[in-house]
Order: sequence, then structure tokens, then C-alpha cells
Amino acid sequence: MRPLRIAICTAHFHPVVGGSERSLLRLAAYWTTQGHNCFVLTRPVPGAPTHETVEGVHIHRVIRTASLGPLFGATFIASLGLQLLWRARQYDVIVAGQLPWESVATGMVSRLIGRPSLAFAASTGPLGDVQQIIAARGSAILRRLVTSNSRFVALSEQGRNELRTLGCRDDTIVRFTNGVDLDQFVPVADNDAERGRSVLFLSRLVSAKNPHVLLRAWKLLNGDGRYRLLMGGGGPLGDELHQTVRREDLRNVEFLGQVSDVPNVHRRAGVYVLPSPSEGCPNALLEAMASGLCPVATRVPGIVDVVEDEENGLLLDHDDERQLAEALGRVLEDEPLRRRLSAAARTHIEAHHDLKKIAAAYLDLFQELVSVPSER
Repeated sequence: MRPLRIAICTAHFHPVVGGSERSLLRLAAYWTTQGHNCFVLTRPVPGAPTHETVEGVHIHRVIRTASLGPLFGATFIASLGLQLLWRARQYDVIVAGQLPWESVATGMVSRLIGRPSLAFAASTGPLGDVQQIIAARGSAILRRLVTSNSRFVALSEQGRNELRTLGCRDDTIVRFTNGVDLDQFVPVADNDAERGRSVLFLSRLVSAKNPHVLLRAWKLLNGDGRYRLLMGGGGPLGDELHQTVRREDLRNVEFLGQVSDVPNVHRRAGVYVLPSPSEGCPNALLEAMASGLCPVATRVPGIVDVVEDEENGLLLDHDDERQLAEALGRVLEDEPLRRRLSAAARTHIEAHHDLKKIAAAYLDLFQELVSVPSER
């Protein structure tokens, strides 16, 4: 396997922390350890340098955009496209971290210079990547540029079907899943009673993760204050959620803010909850399962690819606080059930989500792409 130069394009990256960002950093760091050169093109972050190297990955915060609004997408595509053209001699393959708007620019450049590109469909559902492109102004042109990428990664069967809807050919869609560092995320051996009474929600505080239904369920479940809810992550709903906790007098809710040491937070809880309306392949859920937390999540695309009800977690209908309260109460009160589901969750991650195996499979795909002469 010859050394590759890999350009990764994403709107958000380290130190902005989310499931997608952590996944890209882990993949790039692994590829670097295998002798490949990885660099990231992303947007500036207040307080962060324009150029830095993290875990061997070179980060260039050089994508300039207008403020969020009608011009954001256009300026993002133009700025990223120009950066890729200017650095065309520095990479062999391009990776778009998600479809809107990264894959528009990478598809355009891939057509122009004949360099292979791989685009992730990072999220699915009504607010997912594909639907954002379909609903955008100038959708026909955007779809043509997006489908000019060489390959598309579907993280779930729902993702594969949505990529077909976008116009991607079956022979360009590859089915991968997200990986977890099994050495970093490990179950806790001791039996801590406080952890067994604690629930962790660790995600961005946005509508797409539906934290409001969790607080409604918590009001039903924890009137006597016997349990503890840890809410980690930042986002635009932070102030609103704080106000809800105060207004409803919800007991034992602790906001952790942006979390940098995820394994340490996992050691504080025995249950992980994810009430999203849809997902791609949620990294936060995979990491929690690898750490031996019992998953309680919604029965929606992306999650059902990972969690099997009553086998390695509990599933419930979306936006139903009563079902959610009941499911959380079951695993918090029934320690043998919680331990059985937690152990099965870890076993599932070991079998299907080993980061090293998945990262190596991506390298095989990259080698295949760069070895095929471009027809563009």
C-alpha cells in the first residue's frame, strides 16, 4: 500500500466537538499512524490558530464564509472549492465530511481535476444531509455537483436509500459504519451505586437530538429525586433547557457543558439515552455502548442498525415521554437487566464497530480509487 495524501473537508472540526468531528479525527489520526498524510480544510474557530497539527493531522482553518443565512452555502462552496484547487498538488483523494455543503465543492473539484472524492451522508431523515440538498435553492445544480463525487458512504440502510433518491448510482454507494477506539472506550469494572442511578445524555443541544422530550420524561420519572440526569454538550438550546429545568423544578439535572474527556463522563453513568428523531450512525451512542452503558434510544433509522430492542438496549417510539420515562425506569430499577443489556452492547461494538478495522477498510477503498484512471 503506497502512502496516500488525504484532504478532509468539513465545516466543523477540532476543537469543535461532536460525534461527526470526533469520528473524522479518529479516522485521520489512524491513517496518519499507517504512514499516510492527512490534512483538514475547515472554518475558523475563535481562539484557535489558523494552522495547527493535532494527533499528526494538519488542520487548516481557512474556509471563509458569510454569516449563517442565504449566502452561507454559496460562500462556503466557493471558498472550499478555491482552497482545493489551490492545493491540488497536495492530495491524492478528497473526503467530504458531509453532503451539504462540503460535497458540492468536492464534487465540483473532482470533475475539474479528475481527483477521486468520497462523501459521507452523515445524517438522515427530514433534517438530514440529503433532504437539505433537495430543499435548497438551486437544488438541481447542487444535486448534479454532489453526484459528481466518486463514492458515497451510507452509514445506515436509510442513508443508502436517501442517496439513491438524490440520484447516486448503486455502484457509487458504499456501506460503512462508524468505528470506536476499543482501547479508549472501555467498561468500568467497579459497582458504583451512584452510577447505577445516573443517566447520561451527551450530544449537541439542538432540536435534531430532541432533548425537550427527555426533560418531559424526567419530570414523569424523577419526582422523588432518586435518579440523576447528566446532560453534556453545547448548542443553541442550552439556555432554553436550563430555563425548563428551573421552571419545571426538575430534580438532579446537571449540565456538563462542552465535554472534552468523554470516557471520563461515561464513568459517571450506567445508562445512555438518545431520543433523536433520526440519526446516521451516532458516534456518541457507539462510544457509550463501548463503555458499557445501557442504551435507551428511539426506534428510528440509524439507531435500529445498532440497537436491538431487549437484546443490547431498549427502543421506544419517537417523541413519547411516557415510553421514555418507563424505559429509563426499567433499566435504572432492574440492575440484572441493565447489566445484561450493557454487556451485550459492548459485545456488539467489539464485533461490528472496531475503529482499526473500519479505518483500514477505508484505506483499501482509497487505494482502489486512486489506482483507477479518471474518466472525467
